[in-house]
Amino acid sequence: MKKKVLLFFIVSFTIVFLVMNDYCLYNTPIGKITSTKDNLTETKTGYDGNHEYKEKYYNQEISATIMNGEYKGQTIFLTNNYTFSGAYDTKYSKGDRVFVESITEENGTLTGKLTGAKRDYIVAFILTFLFGLFLLVGGKSGIMTILSLGINLITFYIVLVLYKNGTNILLASIPMSIIFTCLLLFFMYGRGEKTWLSLIATLISVGITTLIAFGTMELAVPMDWDFMDYLNQPYDQADAGYIFMAELLIGCLGAVTDVVVTIVITVDQIVTANPQASKKSLLQSCRNVGDDIVGTMINVMFLTNIAASIPFFILSMRNGISMLTIIKYNVSFELVRFLCGSIGVVLAIPISALVATYFYKRQVKINVNN
Repeated sequence: MKKKVLLFFIVSFTIVFLVMNDYCLYNTPIGKITSTKDNLTETKTGYDGNHEYKEKYYNQEISATIMNGEYKGQTIFLTNNYTFSGAYDTKYSKGDRVFVESITEENGTLTGKLTGAKRDYIVAFILTFLFGLFLLVGGKSGIMTILSLGINLITFYIVLVLYKNGTNILLASIPMSIIFTCLLLFFMYGRGEKTWLSLIATLISVGITTLIAFGTMELAVPMDWDFMDYLNQPYDQADAGYIFMAELLIGCLGAVTDVVVTIVITVDQIVTANPQASKKSLLQSCRNVGDDIVGTMINVMFLTNIAASIPFFILSMRNGISMLTIIKYNVSFELVRFLCGSIGVVLAIPISALVATYFYKRQVKINVNN
């Protein structure tokens, strides 16, 4: 085990080192910052209804060495503006890798426009660490998880390409969700009965949840899509609705699958230990298990959908925007995702219990008759 852990760290740091220095793979010039000088330019006073606060604005004079392209090895001078809070901008430090555009040369001095930081090595480190833990802890199961994740990413990319070429995003997301569920269950649990039952119960639960969401959206007051993140402008109302429905469909898939697998395995274990268990006792056992997990899963859905909005809440309220305004215009979509996911989790318990109970009791009956 010690050798495996040592190999894991060696491979991880090797990959990160290679990605940090993969400048030759980029067409855009990349600069490695060698020095920075920060100058305070102004201080603005704001008021949020309770007290005044001051925001400091800085200008950075940056020197960097070009690491690739036509000007490789030469020094370039850049500028960057940032605030003390760093809400919408970035402060750069010595050693950071940054992308540079619009390079000009005047009297032997290079200047350019800094467009952002090179962060691929951070992503490489996280993925390497994650996959390494999968392999160390999960073994064969970890390999299957990585393989299913890779195929899911490819499938997701294909759906995005189809959407870009004019395919309805919601219609494309339905088979994608089925593929996601199949890959997850079959790679993790094989081709046994539990896998098929979990697949059927998951698809039924997610399908009913999506229909409830679709019906509610059709009957309710039309949503204002102007505040939905990353929506192309100008947008089509119907297309925005399809995109949001696709988000709801995929968003509740993971939590529903988790709940379904738990209930199906519960019924399987009970029937294995006591084949004569009645349907009523099986359903009651599933209800008890569901009572134990539903609270946790709903909190997971809440934290998953709302956590990303916490910084926005703080920043907005700090600038005098009321919480009701934030919820109405900026967080409403996260709340809808949370509610739909919670509905799916709750529905998954009785649906998976009924599907599993019916199948296993039918199997017991067939075995007795034979």
